[in-house]
Amino acid sequence: MIAVTRGVENKTARKFISFIDEFRKLNTEMQAGQIALFLHIVATPDLTIKELAQRAGLLEGGTITRNLDALSESRKVNNKGKVEMVPGHGLITLYEDPLDRRFKRVKPTNKGLRVYNTLVQLLGA
Repeated sequence: MIAVTRGVENKTARKFISFIDEFRKLNTEMQAGQIALFLHIVATPDLTIKELAQRAGLLEGGTITRNLDALSESRKVNNKGKVEMVPGHGLITLYEDPLDRRFKRVKPTNKGLRVYNTLVQLLGA
Protein backbone atom coordinates (compact mmCIF):
# COMPACT_ATOMS: atom_id res chain seq x y z
CA MET A 1 0.00 0.00 0.00
CA ILE A 2 1.30 3.44 -0.91
CA ALA A 3 0.98 6.13 1.70
CA VAL A 4 -0.18 9.40 0.16
CA THR A 5 -0.92 12.61 1.96
CA ARG A 6 -4.46 13.86 1.54
CA GLY A 7 -3.40 17.05 -0.27
CA VAL A 8 -1.34 15.17 -2.85
CA GLU A 9 -4.12 12.63 -3.31
CA ASN A 10 -6.69 15.37 -3.97
CA LYS A 11 -4.36 17.13 -6.41
CA THR A 12 -3.86 13.90 -8.37
CA ALA A 13 -7.58 13.18 -8.40
CA ARG A 14 -8.28 16.71 -9.67
CA LYS A 15 -5.77 16.17 -12.50
CA PHE A 16 -7.58 13.00 -13.55
CA ILE A 17 -10.94 14.76 -13.39
CA SER A 18 -9.57 17.59 -15.57
CA PHE A 19 -8.29 14.96 -18.01
CA ILE A 20 -11.76 13.40 -18.30
CA ASP A 21 -13.44 16.82 -18.51
CA GLU A 22 -11.28 17.72 -21.49
CA PHE A 23 -12.86 14.85 -23.43
CA ARG A 24 -16.33 15.79 -22.16
CA LYS A 25 -15.86 19.18 -23.83
CA LEU A 26 -15.72 17.33 -27.14
CA ASN A 27 -18.68 15.10 -26.39
CA THR A 28 -20.31 14.33 -23.06
CA GLU A 29 -20.94 10.76 -24.17
CA MET A 30 -17.40 9.90 -25.32
CA GLN A 31 -16.61 6.35 -24.24
CA ALA A 32 -13.54 5.22 -22.34
CA GLY A 33 -12.64 2.87 -25.21
CA GLN A 34 -12.56 5.79 -27.62
CA ILE A 35 -10.32 7.76 -25.28
CA ALA A 36 -7.94 4.80 -24.93
CA LEU A 37 -7.88 4.27 -28.70
CA PHE A 38 -7.15 7.95 -29.28
CA LEU A 39 -4.22 7.79 -26.85
CA HIS A 40 -2.85 4.70 -28.65
CA ILE A 41 -3.03 6.60 -31.95
CA VAL A 42 -1.20 9.62 -30.56
CA ALA A 43 1.45 7.38 -28.98
CA THR A 44 2.08 5.42 -32.18
CA PRO A 45 0.69 7.26 -35.23
CA ASP A 46 0.56 5.78 -38.73
CA LEU A 47 -0.28 2.24 -37.65
CA THR A 48 -2.57 0.14 -39.81
CA ILE A 49 -5.98 -0.58 -38.33
CA LYS A 50 -4.88 -4.19 -37.75
CA GLU A 51 -1.72 -3.09 -35.90
CA LEU A 52 -3.74 -0.62 -33.84
CA ALA A 53 -6.30 -3.28 -32.94
CA GLN A 54 -3.51 -5.58 -31.74
CA ARG A 55 -1.89 -2.87 -29.61
CA ALA A 56 -5.21 -1.79 -28.13
CA GLY A 57 -6.30 -5.38 -27.47
CA LEU A 58 -9.37 -5.07 -29.69
CA LEU A 59 -10.72 -7.33 -32.36
CA GLU A 60 -10.33 -6.05 -35.88
CA GLY A 61 -13.80 -5.34 -37.18
CA GLY A 62 -16.93 -3.88 -35.60
CA THR A 63 -15.69 -2.48 -32.29
CA ILE A 64 -12.55 -0.77 -33.58
CA THR A 65 -14.31 0.44 -36.73
CA ARG A 66 -17.13 2.08 -34.74
CA ASN A 67 -14.64 3.74 -32.39
CA LEU A 68 -12.42 4.97 -35.24
CA ASP A 69 -15.50 6.34 -37.02
CA ALA A 70 -16.53 8.24 -33.88
CA LEU A 71 -13.02 9.70 -33.50
CA SER A 72 -12.88 10.74 -37.19
CA GLU A 73 -14.16 13.91 -38.86
CA SER A 74 -17.47 12.31 -39.82
CA ARG A 75 -19.13 8.94 -39.55
CA LYS A 76 -22.00 7.01 -41.05
CA VAL A 77 -25.01 6.21 -38.90
CA ASN A 78 -28.10 4.23 -39.72
CA ASN A 79 -31.16 6.31 -38.89
CA LYS A 80 -34.32 4.25 -39.40
CA GLY A 81 -32.90 2.44 -42.42
CA LYS A 82 -31.35 5.58 -43.91
CA VAL A 83 -27.57 6.00 -43.78
CA GLU A 84 -26.52 9.52 -42.85
CA MET A 85 -23.17 11.23 -42.34
CA VAL A 86 -22.87 12.92 -38.95
CA PRO A 87 -19.97 14.82 -37.42
CA GLY A 88 -17.40 12.83 -35.47
CA HIS A 89 -14.96 14.13 -32.88
CA GLY A 90 -12.38 15.15 -35.53
CA LEU A 91 -9.43 13.81 -33.53
CA ILE A 92 -8.05 11.33 -36.07
CA THR A 93 -7.87 10.73 -39.77
CA LEU A 94 -7.70 7.47 -41.70
CA TYR A 95 -5.77 7.32 -44.93
CA GLU A 96 -4.67 4.75 -47.50
CA ASP A 97 -1.26 3.17 -47.00
CA PRO A 98 0.85 4.72 -49.78
CA LEU A 99 2.64 1.41 -50.39
CA ASP A 100 -0.37 -0.91 -50.22
CA ARG A 101 -3.81 0.56 -50.89
CA ARG A 102 -5.51 -2.45 -49.27
CA PHE A 103 -4.55 -1.08 -45.84
CA LYS A 104 -5.77 1.99 -43.99
CA ARG A 105 -3.52 3.82 -41.57
CA VAL A 106 -4.54 6.19 -38.82
CA LYS A 107 -3.01 9.33 -37.32
CA PRO A 108 -4.14 12.25 -35.16
CA THR A 109 -5.46 15.41 -36.79
CA ASN A 110 -4.19 18.86 -35.81
CA LYS A 111 -7.22 19.10 -33.51
CA GLY A 112 -6.28 15.73 -31.98
CA LEU A 113 -2.73 16.92 -31.34
CA ARG A 114 -4.05 20.11 -29.71
CA VAL A 115 -6.29 18.04 -27.41
CA TYR A 116 -3.36 15.77 -26.56
CA ASN A 117 -1.10 18.74 -25.77
CA THR A 118 -3.80 20.13 -23.48
CA LEU A 119 -3.95 16.78 -21.69
CA VAL A 120 -0.19 16.75 -21.23
CA GLN A 121 -0.34 20.23 -19.69
CA LEU A 122 -3.18 19.20 -17.39
CA LEU A 123 -1.22 16.24 -16.10
CA GLY A 124 1.96 18.29 -15.78
CA ALA A 125 3.98 15.78 -17.81
